[in-house]
Amino acid sequence: MKIASLLGLASLPSTLALGIPSHQQVFSSPEWFRPISNPRESCPQAPPVTIPNDGLHSSLRFLSDEAFRARQADRLSRAVQIPTTVSDYMKDPYDEAFEPVVRFQAFLEKTFPLVHTHAKVEHINRLGLVFTLPGTNTTRKPILFMAHQDVVPIDDPADWTHPPFAGVFDGDWIWGRGASDCKNVLIGLLSAVEGLLAQDWRAQRTVVLAFGFDEESHGFLGAGTIAPALLERYGEDAFEFILDEGGLGLQSLGGSNNNENDNDNDDENEVLYALPAVGEKGSLDLVLDLAVPGGHSSIPPAHTGIGIMAEILYELERQELFTPWLDTSHPAHGMFECQARYSPAHVEPWLAEKLAANDPAALADAVAISRGPIIRHTLQTSQAADLIRGGVKTNALPEKISAVVNYRVALHQSPDEVRERAERIIRPVAERHNITLHVAFPGVSGATDDKNDLKSEEGESRSLTLSPLSAPLVPAPISPTDPLSSKTWARFAGVARSVFESHPNPLSADSSMSGSGSESAKKPTVVVTGDIMTGNTDTRFYWPLSKNIYRWSPARVGASLNIHTVDERVRLDVHLEGVMVYYDLIRSFDGWDESVE
Repeated sequence: MKIASLLGLASLPSTLALGIPSHQQVFSSPEWFRPISNPRESCPQAPPVTIPNDGLHSSLRFLSDEAFRARQADRLSRAVQIPTTVSDYMKDPYDEAFEPVVRFQAFLEKTFPLVHTHAKVEHINRLGLVFTLPGTNTTRKPILFMAHQDVVPIDDPADWTHPPFAGVFDGDWIWGRGASDCKNVLIGLLSAVEGLLAQDWRAQRTVVLAFGFDEESHGFLGAGTIAPALLERYGEDAFEFILDEGGLGLQSLGGSNNNENDNDNDDENEVLYALPAVGEKGSLDLVLDLAVPGGHSSIPPAHTGIGIMAEILYELERQELFTPWLDTSHPAHGMFECQARYSPAHVEPWLAEKLAANDPAALADAVAISRGPIIRHTLQTSQAADLIRGGVKTNALPEKISAVVNYRVALHQSPDEVRERAERIIRPVAERHNITLHVAFPGVSGATDDKNDLKSEEGESRSLTLSPLSAPLVPAPISPTDPLSSKTWARFAGVARSVFESHPNPLSADSSMSGSGSESAKKPTVVVTGDIMTGNTDTRFYWPLSKNIYRWSPARVGASLNIHTVDERVRLDVHLEGVMVYYDLIRSFDGWDESVE
Protein backbone atom coordinates (compact mmCIF):
# COMPACT_ATOMS: atom_id res chain seq x y z
CA MET A 1 0.00 0.00 0.00
CA LYS A 2 1.24 3.49 -0.84
CA ILE A 3 0.52 6.28 1.64
CA ALA A 4 0.24 9.76 0.16
CA SER A 5 1.31 11.94 3.03
CA LEU A 6 -0.18 15.22 1.84
CA LEU A 7 -2.86 14.37 -0.67
CA GLY A 8 -6.55 15.05 -0.87
CA LEU A 9 -8.76 13.59 -3.57
CA ALA A 10 -12.22 14.58 -4.75
CA SER A 11 -15.23 13.30 -6.64
CA LEU A 12 -17.48 14.91 -9.19
CA PRO A 13 -21.09 16.03 -8.81
CA SER A 14 -23.35 15.94 -11.79
CA THR A 15 -23.28 18.79 -14.23
CA LEU A 16 -26.95 19.29 -13.58
CA ALA A 17 -26.46 19.68 -9.85
CA LEU A 18 -23.92 22.44 -10.42
CA GLY A 19 -26.17 24.29 -12.83
CA ILE A 20 -23.39 24.53 -15.39
CA PRO A 21 -24.26 26.91 -18.24
CA SER A 22 -24.15 25.83 -21.85
CA HIS A 23 -20.88 27.61 -22.61
CA GLN A 24 -19.05 25.21 -20.27
CA GLN A 25 -18.54 21.55 -20.86
CA VAL A 26 -17.32 18.65 -18.77
CA PHE A 27 -14.02 17.21 -19.96
CA SER A 28 -14.06 13.49 -20.51
CA SER A 29 -12.85 11.52 -17.50
CA PRO A 30 -12.07 7.87 -16.86
CA GLU A 31 -15.05 5.65 -16.10
CA TRP A 32 -13.99 5.17 -12.50
CA PHE A 33 -13.98 8.94 -12.00
CA ARG A 34 -17.74 9.11 -12.19
CA PRO A 35 -20.03 11.90 -10.97
CA ILE A 36 -21.89 11.39 -7.73
CA SER A 37 -25.66 11.52 -7.74
CA ASN A 38 -26.12 12.82 -4.23
CA PRO A 39 -24.62 16.29 -3.65
CA ARG A 40 -24.29 15.45 0.05
CA GLU A 41 -21.81 12.72 -0.74
CA SER A 42 -18.16 13.45 -0.17
CA CYS A 43 -15.98 15.66 -2.30
CA PRO A 44 -18.14 17.56 -4.78
CA GLN A 45 -15.91 18.77 -7.61
CA ALA A 46 -16.44 21.44 -10.23
CA PRO A 47 -16.12 20.49 -13.90
CA PRO A 48 -13.31 21.98 -15.98
CA VAL A 49 -14.06 25.44 -17.33
CA THR A 50 -13.99 25.90 -21.07
CA ILE A 51 -11.63 28.81 -21.70
CA PRO A 52 -13.44 31.67 -23.45
CA ASN A 53 -13.18 31.99 -27.22
CA ASP A 54 -11.64 35.44 -26.89
CA GLY A 55 -9.21 35.32 -29.81
CA LEU A 56 -6.19 35.05 -27.53
CA HIS A 57 -3.61 32.32 -27.96
CA SER A 58 -3.84 29.18 -25.86
CA SER A 59 -1.99 29.09 -22.55
CA LEU A 60 -0.27 25.94 -23.83
CA ARG A 61 1.97 28.18 -25.91
CA PHE A 62 3.83 29.14 -22.74
CA LEU A 63 5.00 25.54 -22.43
CA SER A 64 5.64 24.80 -26.09
CA ASP A 65 7.05 28.02 -27.54
CA GLU A 66 10.85 27.89 -27.39
CA ALA A 67 11.25 31.66 -27.57
CA PHE A 68 8.93 32.22 -24.62
CA ARG A 69 10.60 29.46 -22.61
CA ALA A 70 14.02 31.07 -23.12
CA ARG A 71 12.67 34.53 -22.31
CA GLN A 72 10.96 33.29 -19.16
CA ALA A 73 14.06 31.50 -17.89
CA ASP A 74 15.97 34.75 -18.40
CA ARG A 75 13.30 36.82 -16.62
CA LEU A 76 13.27 34.67 -13.52
CA SER A 77 17.05 34.25 -13.53
CA ARG A 78 17.60 38.01 -13.57
CA ALA A 79 14.95 38.52 -10.88
CA VAL A 80 16.82 36.11 -8.60
CA GLN A 81 20.09 37.97 -9.20
CA ILE A 82 18.81 41.00 -7.27
CA PRO A 83 19.25 40.17 -3.54
CA THR A 84 16.07 41.62 -2.06
CA THR A 85 16.71 40.08 1.36
CA VAL A 86 14.86 41.35 4.41
CA SER A 87 15.64 40.92 8.10
CA ASP A 88 13.47 41.25 11.19
CA TYR A 89 15.21 44.52 12.02
CA MET A 90 14.35 46.46 8.86
CA LYS A 91 11.56 48.74 10.06
CA ASP A 92 11.92 51.78 7.79
CA PRO A 93 11.14 51.57 4.04
CA TYR A 94 13.70 54.34 3.49
CA ASP A 95 16.45 52.29 5.14
CA GLU A 96 19.32 51.87 2.68
CA ALA A 97 19.08 48.11 3.31
CA PHE A 98 16.00 48.20 1.05
CA GLU A 99 18.04 49.57 -1.89
CA PRO A 100 17.95 46.19 -3.71
CA VAL A 101 14.15 46.42 -3.76
CA VAL A 102 14.46 49.75 -5.58
CA ARG A 103 16.73 48.07 -8.15
CA PHE A 104 14.32 45.16 -8.42
CA GLN A 105 11.46 47.50 -9.25
CA ALA A 106 13.57 49.20 -11.92
CA PHE A 107 14.20 45.75 -13.39
CA LEU A 108 10.45 45.03 -13.40
CA GLU A 109 9.71 48.29 -15.20
CA LYS A 110 12.25 47.48 -17.91
CA THR A 111 11.18 43.83 -18.22
CA PHE A 112 7.41 44.39 -18.32
CA PRO A 113 6.90 47.64 -20.25
CA LEU A 114 3.30 46.93 -21.30
CA VAL A 115 2.17 46.33 -17.73
CA HIS A 116 3.76 49.59 -16.65
CA THR A 117 2.23 51.44 -19.60
CA HIS A 118 -1.34 50.15 -19.36
CA ALA A 119 -1.73 49.70 -15.61
CA LYS A 120 -2.01 52.33 -12.94
CA VAL A 121 1.20 51.84 -10.94
CA GLU A 122 1.26 52.90 -7.29
CA HIS A 123 3.96 52.83 -4.65
CA ILE A 124 2.48 52.47 -1.17
CA ASN A 125 4.76 53.11 1.77
CA ARG A 126 7.48 53.73 -0.81
CA LEU A 127 8.13 50.12 -1.87
CA GLY A 128 4.74 48.42 -1.87
CA LEU A 129 3.75 47.88 -5.52
CA VAL A 130 0.15 47.94 -6.73
CA PHE A 131 -0.78 47.54 -10.41
CA THR A 132 -4.38 48.23 -11.38
CA LEU A 133 -5.77 47.34 -14.81
CA PRO A 134 -9.22 48.98 -14.74
CA GLY A 135 -12.06 46.96 -16.23
CA THR A 136 -14.70 48.34 -18.54
CA ASN A 137 -17.48 46.65 -16.50
CA THR A 138 -17.52 48.22 -13.06
CA THR A 139 -20.40 46.03 -11.86
CA ARG A 140 -18.09 43.03 -11.62
CA LYS A 141 -15.93 42.58 -8.57
CA PRO A 142 -12.19 42.96 -9.23
CA ILE A 143 -9.79 40.04 -8.81
CA LEU A 144 -6.59 40.41 -6.81
CA PHE A 145 -3.29 38.57 -7.25
CA MET A 146 -0.53 38.81 -4.64
CA ALA A 147 3.17 38.04 -4.28
CA HIS A 148 6.11 39.53 -2.38
CA GLN A 149 9.33 41.05 -3.62
CA ASP A 150 11.54 40.12 -0.66
CA VAL A 151 13.44 36.92 0.12
CA VAL A 152 14.99 35.44 3.25
CA PRO A 153 18.69 36.02 3.92
CA ILE A 154 21.48 33.57 3.16
CA ASP A 155 23.50 31.93 5.93
CA ASP A 156 26.64 30.61 4.19
CA PRO A 157 26.83 30.96 0.38
CA ALA A 158 29.58 28.32 0.34
CA ASP A 159 26.95 25.68 1.16
CA TRP A 160 25.18 26.23 -2.16
CA THR A 161 25.75 24.26 -5.37
CA HIS A 162 25.52 27.56 -7.28
CA PRO A 163 25.93 31.03 -5.78
CA PRO A 164 22.55 31.93 -4.24
CA PHE A 165 22.14 35.13 -6.23
CA ALA A 166 23.64 33.99 -9.53
CA GLY A 167 20.27 32.89 -10.92
CA VAL A 168 21.84 29.91 -12.68
CA PHE A 169 19.63 28.18 -15.26
CA ASP A 170 20.98 24.72 -16.04
CA GLY A 171 18.48 23.88 -18.77
CA ASP A 172 15.92 22.44 -16.33
CA TRP A 173 16.21 24.30 -13.02
CA ILE A 174 16.51 27.95 -12.09
CA TRP A 175 18.64 28.12 -8.94
CA GLY A 176 18.81 30.81 -6.29
CA ARG A 177 17.18 32.50 -3.36
CA GLY A 178 13.65 33.49 -4.31
CA ALA A 179 13.40 31.11 -7.25
CA SER A 180 10.60 29.23 -5.49
CA ASP A 181 9.61 31.76 -2.79
CA CYS A 182 8.25 33.69 -4.40
CA LYS A 183 9.79 35.53 -7.34
CA ASN A 184 8.52 32.68 -9.50
CA VAL A 185 4.97 33.76 -8.59
CA LEU A 186 5.64 37.47 -9.02
CA ILE A 187 7.39 37.04 -12.37
CA GLY A 188 4.72 34.56 -13.47
CA LEU A 189 1.90 37.01 -12.73
CA LEU A 190 3.55 39.89 -14.55
CA SER A 191 4.42 37.62 -17.48
CA ALA A 192 0.81 36.48 -17.80
CA VAL A 193 -0.48 40.05 -17.85
CA GLU A 194 2.29 41.18 -20.21
CA GLY A 195 1.31 38.30 -22.53
CA LEU A 196 -2.33 39.37 -22.49
CA LEU A 197 -1.53 43.02 -23.18
CA ALA A 198 0.76 42.04 -26.05
CA GLN A 199 -2.37 40.70 -27.78
CA ASP A 200 -4.25 44.00 -27.32
CA TRP A 201 -6.35 42.54 -24.52
CA ARG A 202 -8.32 45.03 -22.46
CA ALA A 203 -9.82 44.05 -19.14
CA GLN A 204 -13.57 43.83 -18.65
CA ARG A 205 -13.14 42.97 -14.96
CA THR A 206 -10.59 45.04 -13.02
CA VAL A 207 -7.37 43.15 -12.23
CA VAL A 208 -5.17 44.21 -9.32
CA LEU A 209 -1.65 42.98 -8.57
CA ALA A 210 -0.31 43.74 -5.07
CA PHE A 211 3.31 43.05 -4.15
CA GLY A 212 4.59 43.58 -0.61
CA PHE A 213 8.26 43.89 0.24
CA ASP A 214 8.69 42.44 3.75
CA GLU A 215 6.51 39.33 3.86
CA GLU A 216 9.41 37.33 5.25
CA SER A 217 9.46 39.74 8.20
CA HIS A 218 5.72 39.65 9.00
CA GLY A 219 4.66 42.05 6.23
CA PHE A 220 3.78 45.09 8.33
CA LEU A 221 5.54 47.57 6.04
CA GLY A 222 4.31 46.12 2.75
CA ALA A 223 1.02 44.22 2.85
CA GLY A 224 0.25 45.83 6.18
CA THR A 225 -0.05 49.21 4.43
CA ILE A 226 -1.27 48.04 1.01
CA ALA A 227 -4.33 46.20 2.37
CA PRO A 228 -5.76 49.19 4.30
CA ALA A 229 -5.32 51.35 1.20
CA LEU A 230 -7.26 48.84 -0.92
CA LEU A 231 -9.91 48.50 1.78
CA GLU A 232 -10.44 52.25 1.85
CA ARG A 233 -10.67 52.34 -1.94
CA TYR A 234 -12.85 49.31 -2.61
CA GLY A 235 -14.58 48.46 0.68
CA GLU A 236 -15.18 45.16 2.45
CA ASP A 237 -15.65 41.97 0.45
CA ALA A 238 -14.95 43.94 -2.71
CA PHE A 239 -12.88 41.32 -4.54
CA GLU A 240 -14.24 38.22 -6.26
CA PHE A 241 -11.19 36.31 -5.09
CA ILE A 242 -7.66 36.88 -3.82
CA LEU A 243 -4.83 34.57 -4.85
CA ASP A 244 -1.47 34.56 -3.06
CA GLU A 245 1.46 32.16 -2.80
CA GLY A 246 1.30 29.03 -0.68
CA GLY A 247 -0.69 25.81 -0.49
CA LEU A 248 0.55 22.31 -1.20
CA GLY A 249 0.95 22.69 -4.96
CA LEU A 250 0.00 19.71 -7.11
CA GLN A 251 0.51 16.09 -6.19
CA SER A 252 0.01 13.02 -8.36
CA LEU A 253 -1.56 9.73 -7.37
CA GLY A 254 -3.26 6.81 -9.10
CA GLY A 255 -7.01 6.46 -8.82
CA SER A 256 -9.32 3.62 -7.88
CA ASN A 257 -8.20 0.28 -9.24
CA ASN A 258 -11.49 -1.21 -10.29
CA ASN A 259 -9.71 -3.84 -12.37
CA GLU A 260 -8.33 -6.55 -10.10
CA ASN A 261 -5.63 -7.29 -12.68
CA ASP A 262 -4.58 -3.66 -12.84
CA ASN A 263 -1.62 -4.36 -10.53
CA ASP A 264 -1.83 -0.87 -9.07
CA ASN A 265 -0.91 0.73 -12.39
CA ASP A 266 -0.93 4.44 -11.61
CA ASP A 267 -0.37 5.35 -15.27
CA GLU A 268 -3.85 4.08 -16.17
CA ASN A 269 -5.72 6.17 -13.65
CA GLU A 270 -3.53 9.09 -12.68
CA VAL A 271 -5.18 11.84 -10.70
CA LEU A 272 -3.43 15.15 -10.15
CA TYR A 273 -4.48 16.90 -6.97
CA ALA A 274 -4.49 20.67 -6.84
CA LEU A 275 -4.25 21.71 -3.19
CA PRO A 276 -4.71 25.43 -2.57
CA ALA A 277 -4.82 26.53 1.05
CA VAL A 278 -8.13 28.12 2.00
CA GLY A 279 -7.11 29.03 5.53
CA GLU A 280 -4.15 29.55 7.83
CA LYS A 281 -3.35 28.74 11.42
CA GLY A 282 -3.14 31.59 13.91
CA SER A 283 0.08 32.64 15.61
CA LEU A 284 1.49 33.88 18.88
CA ASP A 285 5.07 34.76 19.77
CA LEU A 286 5.29 34.55 23.56
CA VAL A 287 8.14 36.58 25.07
CA LEU A 288 9.46 35.57 28.50
CA ASP A 289 11.58 38.19 30.29
CA LEU A 290 13.12 37.04 33.56
CA ALA A 291 14.92 39.37 35.99
CA VAL A 292 16.88 37.94 38.93
CA PRO A 293 19.74 39.20 41.12
CA GLY A 294 23.26 38.90 39.78
CA GLY A 295 26.53 38.30 41.54
CA HIS A 296 29.77 36.40 41.29
CA SER A 297 29.44 32.97 39.76
CA SER A 298 31.71 31.48 42.43
CA ILE A 299 28.83 31.88 44.90
CA PRO A 300 25.82 30.80 42.83
CA PRO A 301 22.25 30.19 44.00
CA ALA A 302 20.76 26.73 43.65
CA HIS A 303 19.25 27.77 40.31
CA THR A 304 20.57 30.58 38.16
CA GLY A 305 18.25 32.61 35.96
CA ILE A 306 19.26 30.48 32.99
CA GLY A 307 18.42 27.35 34.96
CA ILE A 308 15.01 28.74 35.87
CA MET A 309 14.30 29.66 32.24
CA ALA A 310 15.38 26.20 31.17
CA GLU A 311 12.94 24.69 33.68
CA ILE A 312 10.12 26.84 32.31
CA LEU A 313 10.80 25.79 28.73
CA TYR A 314 11.08 22.16 29.79
CA GLU A 315 7.68 22.31 31.49
CA LEU A 316 6.10 23.99 28.47
CA GLU A 317 7.34 21.11 26.33
CA ARG A 318 6.21 18.47 28.84
CA GLN A 319 2.79 19.47 30.20
CA GLU A 320 -0.67 19.74 28.65
CA LEU A 321 0.66 18.82 25.24
CA PHE A 322 -1.37 19.97 22.27
CA THR A 323 -3.48 17.33 20.57
CA PRO A 324 -4.82 17.20 17.00
CA TRP A 325 -8.49 17.69 16.13
CA LEU A 326 -10.16 16.97 12.79
CA ASP A 327 -13.85 17.72 12.50
CA THR A 328 -15.90 18.40 9.39
CA SER A 329 -15.24 22.15 9.56
CA HIS A 330 -11.52 21.62 8.91
CA PRO A 331 -10.69 21.71 5.16
CA ALA A 332 -8.48 18.63 5.54
CA HIS A 333 -11.52 16.56 6.48
CA GLY A 334 -12.85 16.86 2.96
CA MET A 335 -9.37 16.20 1.61
CA PHE A 336 -9.17 12.88 3.45
CA GLU A 337 -12.71 11.96 2.38
CA CYS A 338 -11.57 12.37 -1.19
CA GLN A 339 -8.60 10.11 -0.64
CA ALA A 340 -10.71 7.39 0.88
CA ARG A 341 -13.23 7.57 -1.94
CA TYR A 342 -10.99 7.70 -4.98
CA SER A 343 -7.64 6.27 -3.94
CA PRO A 344 -8.39 3.52 -1.44
CA ALA A 345 -5.33 1.58 -2.61
CA HIS A 346 -3.09 4.49 -1.65
CA VAL A 347 -4.36 5.32 1.83
CA GLU A 348 -4.76 3.60 5.17
CA PRO A 349 -7.37 0.83 5.05
CA TRP A 350 -9.05 2.26 8.15
CA LEU A 351 -9.39 5.82 6.84
CA ALA A 352 -12.93 5.58 5.45
CA GLU A 353 -14.21 3.93 8.63
CA LYS A 354 -12.69 6.54 10.92
CA LEU A 355 -14.05 9.36 8.76
CA ALA A 356 -17.54 7.89 9.09
CA ALA A 357 -17.22 7.40 12.88
CA ASN A 358 -17.52 11.15 13.57
CA ASP A 359 -14.86 11.14 16.31
CA PRO A 360 -12.66 14.20 15.60
CA ALA A 361 -10.07 13.38 18.27
CA ALA A 362 -9.58 9.73 17.29
CA LEU A 363 -9.52 10.53 13.57
CA ALA A 364 -6.99 13.31 14.00
CA ASP A 365 -4.75 11.23 16.23
CA ALA A 366 -4.76 8.27 13.84
CA VAL A 367 -4.02 10.44 10.81
CA ALA A 368 -1.30 12.36 12.65
CA ILE A 369 0.45 9.15 13.74
CA SER A 370 0.20 7.65 10.26
CA ARG A 371 1.13 10.68 8.19
CA GLY A 372 3.82 12.30 10.32
CA PRO A 373 4.60 15.79 11.63
CA ILE A 374 3.71 17.76 8.50
CA ILE A 375 0.11 16.59 8.60
CA ARG A 376 0.01 16.58 12.41
CA HIS A 377 0.77 20.27 12.56
CA THR A 378 -2.08 21.16 10.22
CA LEU A 379 -4.38 19.60 12.84
CA GLN A 380 -2.91 20.84 16.13
CA THR A 381 -1.23 23.84 17.68
CA SER A 382 2.57 23.76 17.47
CA GLN A 383 5.02 25.10 20.03
CA ALA A 384 8.67 25.93 19.34
CA ALA A 385 11.14 27.60 21.69
CA ASP A 386 13.11 29.49 19.06
CA LEU A 387 15.10 32.20 20.84
CA ILE A 388 16.94 32.39 24.17
CA ARG A 389 19.39 34.89 25.52
CA GLY A 390 21.08 35.38 28.88
CA GLY A 391 24.37 36.01 30.60
CA VAL A 392 27.32 38.21 29.70
CA LYS A 393 30.37 36.47 31.24
CA THR A 394 31.47 33.16 32.66
CA ASN A 395 32.12 34.57 36.14
CA ALA A 396 28.98 36.74 36.39
CA LEU A 397 25.55 35.40 37.25
CA PRO A 398 22.95 36.20 34.58
CA GLU A 399 20.56 38.98 35.59
CA LYS A 400 18.37 39.32 32.49
CA ILE A 401 17.25 36.21 30.65
CA SER A 402 14.78 36.22 27.77
CA ALA A 403 13.22 33.63 25.51
CA VAL A 404 10.65 33.58 22.73
CA VAL A 405 8.30 30.66 22.15
CA ASN A 406 6.50 30.56 18.80
CA TYR A 407 3.00 29.07 18.59
CA ARG A 408 1.04 28.32 15.43
CA VAL A 409 -2.53 28.13 16.64
CA ALA A 410 -4.79 25.36 15.32
CA LEU A 411 -8.22 26.12 13.88
CA HIS A 412 -10.03 24.77 16.96
CA GLN A 413 -8.09 26.97 19.38
CA SER A 414 -7.34 30.65 19.97
CA PRO A 415 -4.25 32.62 21.00
CA ASP A 416 -5.97 33.34 24.32
CA GLU A 417 -6.24 29.61 25.06
CA VAL A 418 -2.58 29.16 24.22
CA ARG A 419 -1.57 32.07 26.48
CA GLU A 420 -3.72 30.74 29.34
CA ARG A 421 -2.08 27.32 29.06
CA ALA A 422 1.38 28.89 29.19
CA GLU A 423 0.42 30.89 32.25
CA ARG A 424 -0.95 27.81 34.05
CA ILE A 425 2.27 25.91 33.44
CA ILE A 426 4.66 28.76 34.22
CA ARG A 427 3.03 30.15 37.38
CA PRO A 428 3.94 27.19 39.65
CA VAL A 429 7.55 27.32 38.43
CA ALA A 430 7.71 31.03 39.24
CA GLU A 431 6.24 30.44 42.71
CA ARG A 432 8.77 27.69 43.47
CA HIS A 433 11.58 30.10 42.73
CA ASN A 434 10.06 33.07 44.60
CA ILE A 435 9.46 35.01 41.36
CA THR A 436 6.59 37.41 40.68
CA LEU A 437 4.75 36.63 37.44
CA HIS A 438 3.39 39.46 35.29
CA VAL A 439 1.17 38.77 32.26
CA ALA A 440 1.45 41.87 30.10
CA PHE A 441 -1.04 41.21 27.29
CA PRO A 442 -3.07 44.22 26.16
CA GLY A 443 -6.75 43.82 26.84
CA VAL A 444 -6.34 40.88 29.22
CA SER A 445 -8.32 41.93 32.27
CA GLY A 446 -6.61 41.28 35.61
CA ALA A 447 -3.73 39.43 34.02
CA THR A 448 -0.96 41.41 35.72
CA ASP A 449 -0.20 40.74 39.39
CA ASP A 450 -0.92 43.81 41.52
CA LYS A 451 1.57 43.01 44.25
CA ASN A 452 5.11 44.31 44.14
CA ASP A 453 7.85 42.13 42.74
CA LEU A 454 9.29 39.68 45.19
CA LYS A 455 12.71 40.74 46.42
CA SER A 456 15.96 38.98 47.09
CA GLU A 457 17.68 39.32 50.45
CA GLU A 458 19.55 42.29 49.00
CA GLY A 459 16.29 43.89 47.88
CA GLU A 460 16.70 43.17 44.18
CA SER A 461 13.58 42.27 42.25
CA ARG A 462 12.75 38.78 41.04
CA SER A 463 10.17 38.94 38.25
CA LEU A 464 9.04 37.18 35.10
CA THR A 465 6.98 38.97 32.46
CA LEU A 466 4.99 37.25 29.71
CA SER A 467 4.17 39.45 26.71
CA PRO A 468 3.47 39.10 22.97
CA LEU A 469 6.21 39.98 20.52
CA SER A 470 3.50 41.36 18.22
CA ALA A 471 -0.28 41.24 18.17
CA PRO A 472 -1.49 37.63 18.35
CA LEU A 473 -3.19 36.37 15.21
CA VAL A 474 -6.32 34.24 15.33
CA PRO A 475 -6.73 31.48 12.71
CA ALA A 476 -7.80 32.84 9.33
CA PRO A 477 -11.41 32.61 8.14
CA ILE A 478 -11.95 29.52 6.00
CA SER A 479 -12.84 30.26 2.40
CA PRO A 480 -15.70 28.16 0.99
CA THR A 481 -14.78 25.13 -1.11
CA ASP A 482 -18.15 23.63 -1.95
CA PRO A 483 -18.75 24.09 -5.70
CA LEU A 484 -22.47 23.50 -5.11
CA SER A 485 -22.72 26.68 -3.03
CA SER A 486 -19.71 28.80 -4.04
CA LYS A 487 -19.72 29.79 -7.70
CA THR A 488 -16.38 31.55 -7.28
CA TRP A 489 -14.68 28.42 -5.97
CA ALA A 490 -16.34 26.32 -8.67
CA ARG A 491 -14.95 28.56 -11.39
CA PHE A 492 -11.50 28.85 -9.79
CA ALA A 493 -11.29 25.07 -9.40
CA GLY A 494 -12.64 24.55 -12.90
CA VAL A 495 -9.86 26.70 -14.37
CA ALA A 496 -7.26 24.73 -12.43
CA ARG A 497 -8.70 21.53 -13.88
CA SER A 498 -8.79 22.85 -17.44
CA VAL A 499 -5.16 23.98 -17.29
CA PHE A 500 -3.69 20.76 -15.91
CA GLU A 501 -5.96 18.40 -17.85
CA SER A 502 -4.89 20.07 -21.10
CA HIS A 503 -1.46 18.43 -21.22
CA PRO A 504 0.55 15.56 -19.77
CA ASN A 505 3.10 16.06 -17.03
CA PRO A 506 5.94 17.99 -18.71
CA LEU A 507 8.41 16.45 -16.28
CA SER A 508 7.63 12.85 -17.24
CA ALA A 509 9.99 10.88 -19.44
CA ASP A 510 7.44 10.37 -22.23
CA SER A 511 6.37 14.00 -22.45
CA SER A 512 8.33 16.84 -24.00
CA MET A 513 6.29 20.01 -24.07
CA SER A 514 9.21 22.02 -25.35
CA GLY A 515 9.34 19.94 -28.52
CA SER A 516 6.63 18.27 -30.53
CA GLY A 517 5.33 16.49 -27.45
CA SER A 518 4.14 12.96 -27.05
CA GLU A 519 0.63 12.29 -28.29
CA SER A 520 0.59 9.01 -26.40
CA ALA A 521 1.44 10.61 -23.06
CA LYS A 522 -1.55 10.42 -20.76
CA LYS A 523 -3.28 13.50 -19.45
CA PRO A 524 -4.45 13.32 -15.84
CA THR A 525 -7.81 13.93 -14.30
CA VAL A 526 -7.46 16.83 -11.86
CA VAL A 527 -9.26 17.26 -8.57
CA VAL A 528 -9.15 20.44 -6.54
CA THR A 529 -9.58 20.48 -2.78
CA GLY A 530 -8.58 22.85 0.00
CA ASP A 531 -6.36 22.57 3.03
CA ILE A 532 -4.73 25.03 5.43
CA MET A 533 -1.25 26.45 5.85
CA THR A 534 0.75 26.01 9.03
CA GLY A 535 2.43 29.38 8.42
CA ASN A 536 1.07 32.79 7.45
CA THR A 537 1.25 34.74 4.21
CA ASP A 538 0.58 38.40 3.46
CA THR A 539 -3.12 37.48 3.21
CA ARG A 540 -3.28 37.93 6.99
CA PHE A 541 -3.86 41.63 6.24
CA TYR A 542 -6.42 41.05 3.47
CA TRP A 543 -9.20 39.15 5.27
CA PRO A 544 -11.78 41.98 5.04
CA LEU A 545 -11.32 42.31 1.26
CA SER A 546 -12.79 38.98 0.15
CA LYS A 547 -14.52 35.87 1.42
CA ASN A 548 -12.60 33.88 -1.21
CA ILE A 549 -8.90 33.90 -0.35
CA TYR A 550 -6.72 31.20 -1.89
CA ARG A 551 -3.05 30.58 -1.22
CA TRP A 552 -1.61 28.48 -4.00
CA SER A 553 1.67 28.35 -5.86
CA PRO A 554 0.69 25.93 -8.65
CA ALA A 555 3.90 23.89 -8.72
CA ARG A 556 4.16 20.10 -8.87
CA VAL A 557 5.63 18.39 -5.83
CA GLY A 558 9.34 17.80 -6.28
CA ALA A 559 9.78 20.58 -8.81
CA SER A 560 9.88 23.60 -6.47
CA LEU A 561 12.46 22.88 -3.81
CA ASN A 562 14.26 24.10 -0.69
CA ILE A 563 12.24 27.17 0.24
CA HIS A 564 14.14 29.10 2.94
CA THR A 565 17.18 26.85 2.78
CA VAL A 566 20.26 25.88 0.75
CA ASP A 567 19.91 25.24 -3.00
CA GLU A 568 16.46 26.76 -3.46
CA ARG A 569 15.34 26.14 -7.03
CA VAL A 570 12.38 25.64 -9.37
CA ARG A 571 11.90 23.68 -12.60
CA LEU A 572 11.25 25.92 -15.59
CA ASP A 573 8.36 23.73 -16.76
CA VAL A 574 6.40 24.08 -13.53
CA HIS A 575 7.06 27.81 -13.48
CA LEU A 576 5.56 27.97 -16.97
CA GLU A 577 2.54 25.99 -15.79
CA GLY A 578 2.06 28.69 -13.16
CA VAL A 579 2.00 31.33 -15.90
CA MET A 580 -0.69 29.24 -17.64
CA VAL A 581 -2.83 29.25 -14.49
CA TYR A 582 -2.64 33.02 -14.01
CA TYR A 583 -3.25 33.68 -17.72
CA ASP A 584 -6.35 31.46 -17.86
CA LEU A 585 -7.73 32.65 -14.52
CA ILE A 586 -7.73 36.22 -15.77
CA ARG A 587 -9.34 35.21 -19.08
CA SER A 588 -11.94 32.96 -17.47
CA PHE A 589 -13.08 35.48 -14.86
CA ASP A 590 -12.83 38.50 -17.16
CA GLY A 591 -16.19 38.17 -18.89
CA TRP A 592 -17.83 35.83 -16.37
CA ASP A 593 -21.15 36.88 -14.91
CA GLU A 594 -22.11 34.67 -11.98
CA SER A 595 -25.67 36.00 -12.00
CA VAL A 596 -26.47 34.03 -15.15
CA GLU A 597 -25.50 30.70 -13.58
